[in-house]
Amino acid sequence: MHLIDTHVQMDGLPLADLEAMAAAGITAVIADAAGGPDKATSSQAAFHFFDRTLGGETNRAAEFFIDVYVLVGINMNAVPSDYERILEALPSYLNRDRVVGVGEVGLEPRSKTCPDLSKQEEILKAELRLAKEYNKAVVLHLPLTERTKWIEWYFKLIEEAKLDPGKVVIIHADSATTKMITDLGCNASISVLPMRRITPEDGARIVADSDINRVLVESDTRLRDRSDPLGVPRTALQMRRLGFTEKDITQVFYDNPRQVFNLG
Repeated sequence: MHLIDTHVQMDGLPLADLEAMAAAGITAVIADAAGGPDKATSSQAAFHFFDRTLGGETNRAAEFFIDVYVLVGINMNAVPSDYERILEALPSYLNRDRVVGVGEVGLEPRSKTCPDLSKQEEILKAELRLAKEYNKAVVLHLPLTERTKWIEWYFKLIEEAKLDPGKVVIIHADSATTKMITDLGCNASISVLPMRRITPEDGARIVADSDINRVLVESDTRLRDRSDPLGVPRTALQMRRLGFTEKDITQVFYDNPRQVFNLG
C-alpha cells in the first residue's frame, strides 16, 4: 500500500526515520518549508530553507524512494521584519514543479514575532491571493484555543479570496473540529503525534466519524519536539482494526492527498 504523509518537517530528519517511513509504506511526503529551522526570522533564512528543502532534503528522501513535495509561505510564528520580500519571491517558488501549496500559514494569537493579528491577516490574504492565482493548495494552521472562531475566520477569508474550499487544508484538526471543517467543504488534517496528544488510535476514531473524502492524516514529524515519523502507517493499521476496507484506507492516505495537492 502507498501512503502519503501530508505534513513533515524535513530539516535534519534522521536517515533512520526516513528508512523506517519507507519500510512502513510511505512513498511521498508534503514537506513544510515555511518558517524554516527554529522558525527563521529573516527573509534570507527563509529562502535558504526553501531551497534546501527543494534540493538537499528532497535528495536525501529520494535515497529511500520517498518523493518530496513542498509547501512555502510565511509561518505565523516566524514573521520576519522584511516579510514583504518573501511575498514578492513566492511566485518564483510557486512556479516550481515540486511546490504544491502555500503553508503552513495562517493565524496564531501566541505569535511572538507578529502578535498583531491584523498584520497576520494582511499577510495571509496576500498568500491566499497567490494560491488562487497559481492554483495551489493552502495549508492553514489551527490554533489550540477558540478553535471554532479561527475556522470561521478562515472560511470568511477563503470566500473573500474566491478559493475552492476543496483545495484548503486546515491542519491540527481533532474530534471537536473535523466535522465543522469538512461541512464547510475544506479538508481536515489530523496531526497524529504525541505533542498534539493524538494517538494513532485517536486518529483512526476521528476518521471513522468523518467524511473520508475530506480527511487527511499526517505526522507533523520533525527533528525536535515530540513526534512520531510512523504516525501515518500506525493510524492506517488502527483503521484496519476498526474494520476499514483497503479502498477506504487508500482513499484517506493516497487518493485524498493526490487530489488536494495535484500530485502526479
